[in-house]
Amino acid sequence: MFLPIFFIGMSKNCYKSLNKNLDYLLKFKEATGLDIKICVVDSDSVDGTKDYCQKLLEEHKIDRFIEVDNLGEKYKSRIKRLAVSRNQGLNFIKEEIKQESIYVPMDMDLDLFSLTDFNSLKSIIQLFIEKDSDCLLPYSVPYYYDIFALRKKGWVKNNNIFISKKIKNKMIFFSFFINYFFIFRKQKHIKKFKKDFINVESAFGGMGMYKVSKELLEKSKYSTSQNNEDMFSEHLFFNKNFSRLDIFTKWNIVAPKEYTFFNSFSLNEKLIYVLKTFKNDLKTFYKKIKNED
Repeated sequence: MFLPIFFIGMSKNCYKSLNKNLDYLLKFKEATGLDIKICVVDSDSVDGTKDYCQKLLEEHKIDRFIEVDNLGEKYKSRIKRLAVSRNQGLNFIKEEIKQESIYVPMDMDLDLFSLTDFNSLKSIIQLFIEKDSDCLLPYSVPYYYDIFALRKKGWVKNNNIFISKKIKNKMIFFSFFINYFFIFRKQKHIKKFKKDFINVESAFGGMGMYKVSKELLEKSKYSTSQNNEDMFSEHLFFNKNFSRLDIFTKWNIVAPKEYTFFNSFSLNEKLIYVLKTFKNDLKTFYKKIKNED
């Protein structure tokens, strides 16, 4: 038996991918007849996203359109703004939820469904309901990109983004090797994993599925670190409310090239990138010397 499903999308100036994702969800809902509610939380879009979502709302195709504009004036931290927006989506679910349900947070600036047909998504939802996981997350292909929210012993057990930044602030040279050690080599190819399920302490990667109840949501929210807000993912704090989280390697989304660019480079492109980073290190070094003089 299927549970009610809440698809909650975050958007900001991503009309093209949002349009594609919503079109998929609306057709999926019609094709399967599942109990689905769709909400979009938008922040400051000026690319037509607002008009499009408002039109869908008026046509009763989506269930809620929430605008949380001007957050930049209130919060300097991007992660804080994301946490506030995601919590608005949780508030919508708390108003509507009547029984155990599935919460699906989505980053609408990503291509979320091009690798998943309707039957596959329905099967993933069914598997999730039957499995003992509290949260199921996709694996981005060909490389897992979101190590910012990832915590997994033997893979990423610390905040590698934060650590690499701290080291680079102290060491001008060797920025490539720092990035490679803490970031690039942690973005593992899907072929590295033979099992269907990877148990993790935290992850996200563009979307996920959570089993939620009204009682659980009353005590759960997205938060930020009191120190270095932009260096700790809001998902880390939300994921602490769930006992078992699994990445499902047979559920895939396309890895954003802006995050996995190095691993996708040819050998020549990698060499050019290394040389460019060394050149930038030299510029930073000479700039520092000049400022000290």
